[in-house]
Amino acid sequence: MGKWGLFLLSIGCLLLLFSANAKLGKYDILNLTTALFLIIVGIIILVKEKKRNKTEKD
Repeated sequence: MGKWGLFLLSIGCLLLLFSANAKLGKYDILNLTTALFLIIVGIIILVKEKKRNKTEKD
């Protein structure tokens, strides 16, 4: 489950990089919102996995 979180986080970061148009100085809103959504979901998955691993150790 934690690997999926890292995967979503990395795909979101790549989309965030490619959502900007350097020539015009504008962002593609659809790519930007998709990237932010994937980043947030990836962080949530990683935090849940970290909490689960912490409770299993105790």
